[in-house]
Amino acid sequence: MCTYYSNSLYPEQSILLKDSQKKSLDRFKRPIEASMDAYDSDQPLFCDDTGEALNDAARKLVLSALAEDKRAEVQGDGKALGNILGSIPVVDCAVGKHKYVQVQMTHPEEPDTFVLVVRSYDHCNYHAENYQELMRRLRRDPKTKGCVGRVIGGGRIRFDKEVGVCEVYGYSKTFGRTPGCNEKTADIIRKNCAEFKRVDWSDSGY
Repeated sequence: MCTYYSNSLYPEQSILLKDSQKKSLDRFKRPIEASMDAYDSDQPLFCDDTGEALNDAARKLVLSALAEDKRAEVQGDGKALGNILGSIPVVDCAVGKHKYVQVQMTHPEEPDTFVLVVRSYDHCNYHAENYQELMRRLRRDPKTKGCVGRVIGGGRIRFDKEVGVCEVYGYSKTFGRTPGCNEKTADIIRKNCAEFKRVDWSDSGY
């Protein structure tokens, strides 16, 4: 795994909950067991063709990813990150080609600021599972257990460290298309992963 640490803040980035994500959110709003933990629940099941959640665990996970942050209008005001958000690795991606998610992280003790992180784990088959794994890891650490994550969007990342090339492309069927997500993700990687000679992005493909 390639893990990078940075205290960079991207104040120009705001919540990008576009129509496609609103449709995704509405699609998953079905009765769910309220006591179910979104991060440690039963294995979420998704349709390989459509990204549709197939069980309550999957629906709970998607609802959490899209709607958990009640302070959804955090814009970022140029404040430097505090000790909590500043301790979160900005980029954590597996070598190879995998699905990724871009997540806006906030914390109630560090209001009015956020950090955008990129996650792509080689053992996660679905975009929502990358979000789930991120939140599990953060909540196991006493320092970051109170962090709140909101998925901005997702796609695929090809990490080739040997030749120093990274490619960001595609979209998430589960979370919908988010204009600007791949471009922003490429910019995040470019700023935090100096060993890559070239970081390309595209909205084409899946």
